Amino acid sequence: MSDMRSQTQPPMQRTGGGLPPGEDVDAFRRGIQIGREVAGTAIRKIGAWSEEHPGQMVLVALALGFLLGKLLGGGPRPISEELE
Repeated sequence: MSDMRSQTQPPMQRTGGGLPPGEDVDAFRRGIQIGREVAGTAIRKIGAWSEEHPGQMVLVALALGFLLGKLLGGGPRPISEELE
């Protein structure tokens, strides 16, 4: 039982390892480019789906509006504000 100690270790400190500064920037730019391509593909696919299913798109928009209103709308108003 005494041999069973926690095996967790603190995270290793990064000491200049990884990519050189120039390659870091290149990797970041590649990541940005890939993200833009994925976003563009998603927008095209959503647009095509919405053209094929306009009724479902209206329902999705209503549901999304409802959820955003619940999340960002704040708390209930006091009764005195509702009466004015």
